[in-house]
Amino acid sequence: MASYAPLFVNANDRRWNPDAIVFNSFQLYGTPSYWMQLFFSESNGATLLNSSLQTTASNSLVASAITWQNSVDKKNYIRIKAANFGTSAVNLKISFNGLDPNSLQSSGSTKTVLTSTNLMDENSFSQPKKVIPIQSLLQSVGKDMNVIVPPHSFTSFDLLKESSNLKMLESDSSSWSSI
Repeated sequence: MASYAPLFVNANDRRWNPDAIVFNSFQLYGTPSYWMQLFFSESNGATLLNSSLQTTASNSLVASAITWQNSVDKKNYIRIKAANFGTSAVNLKISFNGLDPNSLQSSGSTKTVLTSTNLMDENSFSQPKKVIPIQSLLQSVGKDMNVIVPPHSFTSFDLLKESSNLKMLESDSSSWSSI
């Protein structure tokens, strides 16, 4: 977990909303802030890829691309992280220059979305999973792909790379993705 203070808060003494984990004497739950911190802690040690964002929703969308290795299964991924601050879904085209077209696997590639129908939604002891990341498998993964980024969401696309094709065709520093 990145440096984050305060991390824990007792439900009986909650004075500040950005706390990440709320607890009492017998329960706990993670806030949406906790889940955001978890997203970014999973890819510590990642390599930031050169990327450019080309969209008509430039006021409401930010995105980045990284390569990272899962610490549990040691598999390598390209992760596209996109935050949509707008009220409408955004159709995002992802393209990779310099990537071997056969290096991405559909099997094992996932999409994870953190969102809610109401911007003010929070988790609670009665609804500890009201705002949590939802993971699903990506059906079609390739060098060029179109994805939907829901409104008011943080979305992560983890594209599994073939272990035999871990390098970009060009050096990583000059390869880039267009998102």
